[in-house]
Amino acid sequence: MKKIALSVMGEKFELELEEEFFEFVKEDLLKIQNPTPRELLYLILEKNQKEYKTQKEIEKIIKILKKY
Repeated sequence: MKKIALSVMGEKFELELEEEFFEFVKEDLLKIQNPTPRELLYLILEKNQKEYKTQKEIEKIIKILKKY
């Protein structure tokens, strides 16, 4: 576990994250430390777009698997 402290929009947080997950979200955590509204909006939209695309791919794979 990795303990980190960060400040987002003036509020301080202390988190404990697994090492592997921390490496996965490290760049995003850095981006939200002092974001502009535009950066925050794009970060949220980028994450939602990735999630949407992943969900569509999963649905496509499930359809293919159901055929067999």
